[in-house]
Amino acid sequence: MRTWVRAAATGSAGLAAALLVAALLAGALLIGAPARADTLRIDTREGLRQAIVVPAGPGPAPTVIVLHGALDTAGGAARRFGFAEAAAARGFAAVFPQSIGVQWNHGGRGLSSRADDVSFLHLLVGELVAERIARPDRIYIAGVSSGGMMALRMICEAAELFAGAGTVIASMPSGAECRPARPVPVVMFNGTADPIVPYHGGGVGPLNLGGFVWPAERTAEFLAQVNGCDPQPARHDASLGIRSVTRVAWSRCERDASVTLYRVNGGHHSVLGRRRILTALLGRRHDELSAAETIMAAFAGE
Repeated sequence: MRTWVRAAATGSAGLAAALLVAALLAGALLIGAPARADTLRIDTREGLRQAIVVPAGPGPAPTVIVLHGALDTAGGAARRFGFAEAAAARGFAAVFPQSIGVQWNHGGRGLSSRADDVSFLHLLVGELVAERIARPDRIYIAGVSSGGMMALRMICEAAELFAGAGTVIASMPSGAECRPARPVPVVMFNGTADPIVPYHGGGVGPLNLGGFVWPAERTAEFLAQVNGCDPQPARHDASLGIRSVTRVAWSRCERDASVTLYRVNGGHHSVLGRRRILTALLGRRHDELSAAETIMAAFAGE
């Protein structure tokens, strides 16, 4: 496993301290990380920040940055949600950054982080390009729950960095200011019975500690409007084993920046197609549709 540190605006003493902190944090970050993973550590104004990097191979490649949810870790996201495997199957590098604490600063109200995550992700993109891991024109961002809200914030504030975005069980935080600099294609997955990030909008989590979000369909409609799409979406219902999913797709958009919402009817706060941890007790999942596979297929132009 390769590890490298980028130190921004630090002297030798600062770099030595950064290396020490890196060694102390490595175990917690990389629990469950893929065997081929490297670790990128960036010295920021807020201290050392980290990301798991699963390269696609020699030379720059299309790259997806995947943001974990609240109370999760980069290693957990790399292990459980299927993005690492779906990216590798398509020749993409996969990158899993770690938030400060257990939450991203997605710009909404509630107990979100106060870290400057927008600047951190800007730096991360720059380092991925400088290290010849990522193609600058083929960098995508995806996120689960709180990470999905952070992905939406990046589209609102740094659309020029990304060729596409995917969100899972996430909606636009209420109070967020969203003025994307250019259209960005987006794929969303939301469950209609989600008790944490409610499909029809409202408070997030127990006692609304996560703030408030827009309804999922309002989020998608807003993004479609920003992207100059046809205001009338196409709808397609499909039965997938024990679930039904409605695909709501806005097309004929500027820069081909389509917006697609997969409404998981009766779906809860879970990632469709994810691997269960307690398979022996809960049984294997038989979802015929995987959020990670679907989002990565869209990024790959399949």
